Amino acid sequence: MVLPEPDYLDFSLPEHHICLLTDDGSVTTTKLAQSLTAQGWKIVVLSFPQFLIAEQSPLPEGISRVVLENLSEDCLKQHLAGITATYGSIGAFIHLHPLFPVSENGEVCYLEADKAIVKQIFLMAKHLKQSLNQASCQGNSCFLTATRLDGAFGLQQNVKFSAISAGLFGLTKSLNFEWKSVFCRALDLSPNLNAEQSVQAIIAELHDPNRNHTEVGYSSQGRTTLISEL
Repeated sequence: MVLPEPDYLDFSLPEHHICLLTDDGSVTTTKLAQSLTAQGWKIVVLSFPQFLIAEQSPLPEGISRVVLENLSEDCLKQHLAGITATYGSIGAFIHLHPLFPVSENGEVCYLEADKAIVKQIFLMAKHLKQSLNQASCQGNSCFLTATRLDGAFGLQQNVKFSAISAGLFGLTKSLNFEWKSVFCRALDLSPNLNAEQSVQAIIAELHDPNRNHTEVGYSSQGRTTLISEL
């Protein structure tokens, strides 16, 4: 279903709270960090080990980066605790899922790096539950994921993609059901969108006051969501 452009709810994070942003290794991370900082958010960027994502996005001055040394849950837990102690409580989480190269031979791709990162986001949801829900009681908090299937939830059938990251839609919808006061949304951004267009879409969705849509796609068809047909 095609959706209209979202309305804009102006809000800021609660005092002494930060937004944790994962680094997808592209300029999208850089531009999103800049845009969020410009609207008064304090941003900390979390980078995955370089054996998963070789490149680290350049960060604007004043934005800190925390790097995971490995993929253990203990490592993640320790770093999240360190981020909270050093920078402030985590009131918003935005995951930019990297765009991995896929095979052109028609085979379905199940990339190990893709699986590893999706697992990390499930673990982050586990350890951010308390912080995000507490922040929502003081104002606004959010959990947002942005993947790059085809911009239409994998239904256009004109782009090769790894299906693993589609699991983040299920995670986000489950959190939306369980975390009643936290704004949860999963985006599918077409790989054809450039960094500026991707950032504009993410900012627009973050500020959408309409909570009826948990998953939104951006492609040549415009802004869309899925509906059930009886």
